[in-house]
Amino acid sequence: MSPRRWDLFQQAEARHLDQMEPAWCVWYGLGTRHFYAVATWTTPEPLLVEARTAGRLRDLMREAEGPAFFTPPRGLSAAFASSRRPSPPGATMTSTQDGERAVRWELPHDLALIGRTRGMAREVLGHWELSVPVDDVVLVVGELLANAIRHGEAPVTLVLRAVAGRLHVEVTDHGPAMPRYLDLGVEAVHGRGLGIVGALADESGVDGFSDFPGKMVWARWRLLRGSGPG
Repeated sequence: MSPRRWDLFQQAEARHLDQMEPAWCVWYGLGTRHFYAVATWTTPEPLLVEARTAGRLRDLMREAEGPAFFTPPRGLSAAFASSRRPSPPGATMTSTQDGERAVRWELPHDLALIGRTRGMAREVLGHWELSVPVDDVVLVVGELLANAIRHGEAPVTLVLRAVAGRLHVEVTDHGPAMPRYLDLGVEAVHGRGLGIVGALADESGVDGFSDFPGKMVWARWRLLRGSGPG
C-alpha cells in the first residue's frame, strides 16, 4: 500500500518527535492516522499513549512522566529544556551511529501483562521496519516471558536489539533453575516453550550467570540486507 501523501507532514512530525524524545519510541499510524508513543523506561506495566495530533501526544507523554520527572536546570527555559529532555532514570531505548537499536523493559512478575507486552513488541518491530517474521518474533517473546514468569524469579527483563545484521530477543530472570528442552508426546499441552522458540528462531539458547543466580534465554533472527543495522 502506498503511503498517503496527505500524511507526509504527520509522518515527519512523528520522526522529529521520536528523535527529540529519547525516553519514548514515537511513530505515526497510517491506518489509524493517530500518533503513538511507547515509554522505554522501567514502568509497573507497559505504557502506551495515543493521540490525533503530535501536540496532544506530547502533552500525554508529559502527563505520563509526572511533574517530578524532569526539572529544568537553573537559568534554562522550560521550552529549551523540554527540547533537550534526557532519558529518565531507567530509560532503555538506545540508538547508535552505526545503526544499532535496542529497547529494554523490566516487567512485573505477572502473566496477565504478557499479551500487552507482545503487542508493544510488535509495535516497536513495525517502527524499526525490519525484514523479520514479526508474528514468529512476537510469539517467541510471549513464550520466553511466560517461561520466565512461571519458572523464574523477579526481576524479569525483556530486550529487543537490532545489531550486526541480526535481531536479538533476550529475556532475563534471576531464578536458579535452568530451562530444559523436553521430549514431549504429541498430545502434551504444556512444556513446549523452548521447542517453539527453537523451531521459529534462526538461533536460540540459554546463558547462565556465573556471579549470581539467573539466566538469559535468547533467540536471534538474521536480517535481510538493507532492512536494519549491519
